[in-house]
Amino acid sequence: MGRLALAGRAGVAHTLSSVGTSNGQQKDERRWVEQVRTTPDRVFTAGNLMDYSLCPRKFVLSLFAPAQQRRALGAVPALHSAVRATLVAADRKGGPAAVSLEWLRDEFLRRFDTAACSDSLEEEQTVRLGLRMLAEFQAAAREHPDELVGADVRYEATFEDLPFAAVADRVEKTQEGRLVVARYDVTRNPPGPRRLLNDFSIGLLVAVATLATGEKPMGRLYALRVNKTYQADYDDSRLEGIQRRAMTLARAIRADAEYAPKLGDHCRWCRVRLLCSAWQERRASMLRVRGW
Repeated sequence: MGRLALAGRAGVAHTLSSVGTSNGQQKDERRWVEQVRTTPDRVFTAGNLMDYSLCPRKFVLSLFAPAQQRRALGAVPALHSAVRATLVAADRKGGPAAVSLEWLRDEFLRRFDTAACSDSLEEEQTVRLGLRMLAEFQAAAREHPDELVGADVRYEATFEDLPFAAVADRVEKTQEGRLVVARYDVTRNPPGPRRLLNDFSIGLLVAVATLATGEKPMGRLYALRVNKTYQADYDDSRLEGIQRRAMTLARAIRADAEYAPKLGDHCRWCRVRLLCSAWQERRASMLRVRGW
């Protein structure tokens, strides 16, 4: 752990481009691949490392695809986005216990993207779920002994020659003075304490925050749908394993010259597949086979 130094380099700006025909998509993809290849000092996050491990082309497209050309993946991502933004805004006012329930409700309704829902029934159910989670978290916050010290905090650090960044939704200090980096989760089956220890995203957050702050924090997950709090204390060997995995993926990204697409079951859930020429060709081939 001691061989690693802090980093302060900024990430590169993302370039947006319009996408039209299949030829236009291929031109955009080639241009974006070249832009990644010529930007060796990119700051890596757990999200884009995991994108690359699934499909190198997804990694590229996710960096540059305009938001309006990404696939909406349903109500749950929209729910997470709105709940997280609402709680971050509340934390900047002193925490959920420092604002009224009406304030939380209005903030959530303002931020929730109803277009992500398939119909009015799903919209109603999702809004009700979001409001219930916020009310329960507010009630728990009133009894929460830990001190709130930050919201939406970005940490940066360098592992050897590779820059990484990670964001904590919430930063706290325990009564004993221990730093805590926390994330919010709205999924139906959140990772419990054992799975949390093996969660790459939370683990990388702890590893980066350790170097950025000089103290090793505890990782915490607020599982809002089930109204539970899980935490994980990472020992040095586990953090070093997370660092090695992160560095291996980051070096593979730097060495890659093509970022070739890797088609598979994950394409079904890919948020940028509409911009992927390989997926478009696969889809066209399937339609021809079916005679459509």
